[in-house]
Amino acid sequence: MIDFVLFILGSVLIFYGSSLLIDNSTLIARSLNISPIVIGLTVIAFGTSLPELVVSIIAILRGEGAIVLGNIVGSNIANILLVLGLIVIIKPIDINFPSLKQGSIYLLIATFCLMIMILNQQLDYIAGSVLLILFCIYMISQFKSTKDNDLDASLPNEDFKFLYILYIITGSIVLGYGSHLFINSSIQIASFFNVPKLVISVSLVAFGTSVPELVTSIVAVRKGEPNFVIGNIIGSNIINIFLVLGSSLIISDIYVTFLGIFYPFIFMVISALLLLLFLLLNDKMNRNHGSLLFILYITFIYLTL
Repeated sequence: MIDFVLFILGSVLIFYGSSLLIDNSTLIARSLNISPIVIGLTVIAFGTSLPELVVSIIAILRGEGAIVLGNIVGSNIANILLVLGLIVIIKPIDINFPSLKQGSIYLLIATFCLMIMILNQQLDYIAGSVLLILFCIYMISQFKSTKDNDLDASLPNEDFKFLYILYIITGSIVLGYGSHLFINSSIQIASFFNVPKLVISVSLVAFGTSVPELVTSIVAVRKGEPNFVIGNIIGSNIINIFLVLGSSLIISDIYVTFLGIFYPFIFMVISALLLLLFLLLNDKMNRNHGSLLFILYITFIYLTL
């Protein structure tokens, strides 16, 4: 019983820690006159990927490589099929932006890089180094690609900037402790029910670490900032592979067979391809697109469990 309480408490702390990080990172990014789409693809995406990063680093330090990979794959699936699916069902979103198309291509590259590494069973520090280099290239290309000079020119003063940074540090501490509770309780729950840790990580843990993306997307739509939504999801999925997995592999190798992660990985590839297809062939994602994504997520959970 206590493990379920700690699991919920960890999820709540992850949510509040991520909220502090996202809100204040966004304010600082806006003060630097960066466009909303690029903020979504980078700053907010980085903030919403921090739960995956912290959970994965804690897991890899404890020798739980299956949880690391399962968390990343499961989170990427949940971000597209569940989060984006639900958001588009709630409100159709315009997607006719070059930055989004460029971001989706990076996502496809990241997905296929991971596929090659798993097929070759090369999830080691060399693979991690390659992923981190690709992360740097991605971030640099995004910040160079576009600037939005029409953003509000009223920048926060230095005192407020210091306060924003303080909130970011506080959010990081809360997020770290929440992730610690989250990963411990998840392992205990898996052991109690004799459920493989990989299954728990691609479903329960992945859903928990995708909560920031879901909440951020809902808030963005309600505030009339739909450009953040897909940018956040694409960017978060890219960062999950390039930065989160890359950092984990620098610390320790991960041993997994392709058959062991077959269903989750196939669904991750399908979700990335579907998103790219929607972006290339449509100017707007409608409720039919959202329903298809959500049905695929339910199918994924059914096959996994």
